[in-house]
Amino acid sequence: MSLPLISLMIVIPLIGAIIAFISKTRNQARYAAIIASIIPLLITVKMYFQLDPSKMWVVESYDWIPLAGIKYAVGVDGISMPLILLANIVIPLTILFAFGETKQTSKFYGLLLLEQVGVLGVFSSLDFFMFYIFWEVTLIPMYFLISIWGGPRKNYAAIKFFIYTHVASLVMLLGIFSLYFTALAKTGVPSFDIAYLIGMYSGFDPAIKDIIFFALLFGFLVKMPAVPFHTWLPDAHVEAPTAGSVVLAALLLKMGGYGLFRVMLPMLPNTTNTSMIITVVAIIAVVSIVYGAFLALAQKDLKKMVAYSSISHMGYVTLGFVSLVPLSVTGAMYQQFSHGLITCILFMSCGIIQHGAHTRIINDLGGLVKKMPKLTFLMLGGFLASLGLPGMSGFIAEFTILAGAVTTLYVYVLIAVFGGIAVTAAYHLWAIQRAMFGVFNEKLGDVHDMARYEMISMAILLLLVIYFGIKPDLVWDVMHAGANIVLAGANI
Repeated sequence: MSLPLISLMIVIPLIGAIIAFISKTRNQARYAAIIASIIPLLITVKMYFQLDPSKMWVVESYDWIPLAGIKYAVGVDGISMPLILLANIVIPLTILFAFGETKQTSKFYGLLLLEQVGVLGVFSSLDFFMFYIFWEVTLIPMYFLISIWGGPRKNYAAIKFFIYTHVASLVMLLGIFSLYFTALAKTGVPSFDIAYLIGMYSGFDPAIKDIIFFALLFGFLVKMPAVPFHTWLPDAHVEAPTAGSVVLAALLLKMGGYGLFRVMLPMLPNTTNTSMIITVVAIIAVVSIVYGAFLALAQKDLKKMVAYSSISHMGYVTLGFVSLVPLSVTGAMYQQFSHGLITCILFMSCGIIQHGAHTRIINDLGGLVKKMPKLTFLMLGGFLASLGLPGMSGFIAEFTILAGAVTTLYVYVLIAVFGGIAVTAAYHLWAIQRAMFGVFNEKLGDVHDMARYEMISMAILLLLVIYFGIKPDLVWDVMHAGANIVLAGANI
């Protein structure tokens, strides 16, 4: 009998979180956390090299509430596996990076492990009921990470984050229940199975189709977030502790993108007015790319600049999704993975600067390379990757998105190229030059470089960004097979 690997991958961080919460010392909590977060990575690597990305692989399914058609059902395929790998890379490195945390450490590491449980559940759920439960699970630990360990306006930011994302989740739940009850009325068979309900969607009446599609789309776009649903993100990032910002940007935003590919992509060709929806979503994508880049350019706070850059970068994911071209769809999935790694470096850099220089205001910095040479090297690598330098994973992602989308969304691609990419390069280069180079600001006083555990975390991330920029096939091939299956199933 084979081991339930996916279930183990989800349960082990949960057990680790419980151990961390009851730990009596800081060392007990952090070592329990690092061990409990690494074991899922080892399980993921084992599964990854056995994966047949052309089909759903390693499915674990058990009846949970049979009368309602609810099952405990988890599985991995070419769409979910790379994001599961990303989550199981990011969480251990975030915990390692936060080894210096001294405030309520047991709760801190326990909450990070609960985030790992939530995102792994979202990325592996095959049942809409489970999908929604895990989706909501991710909100609670992030709320406490912001409200307990955040900055001066932490309570405001935490409440705003929770209200925005929870309301969006409730709208998404409306879409899920509409899908469920409409299918139940047509067949008499209760089921929350994601693939089954998406398959039933094409036979629904046009009016109910629109309600379902836009309710689900709204929930996912708020999570990414896309303009104009983005205003919760900058406050959450600025006030969150560094580890919270890393997990929020690298993993929680990716849940929205995952929803686009897992749920919305196979439904899109069966909507009542597909061409209109494609146009609207393409406009949202391009506005997110360009407007997000200009907002980033206007910021004085380095961390807020990085927060707005995430809105711009996630706009490429939306553009790739709506292109309906295999190359762009795969590129958008790759952007999710790549941005997840790169944004960790950027937010970690902001945290180290805040801790070492006691400010993130770009104009108050300057010449930090003299005091922080190790950070400057790693931060420069992260910034170059974020602006799309060839040889880094970000270049492959954005290039393939635009190269594929140009065949169906020519005008939108031109706007993204000339508006978004140029401004993206400008704010990255301006910020790194102003903060790290030039004349050192003596008013900063005694500035110190990064700790060894911080350097190890960031160095591993940068090496992965370079590796996947040179040799993307390890995750690209898996994603491409997954994208082709979804597009073929949707008759695209």
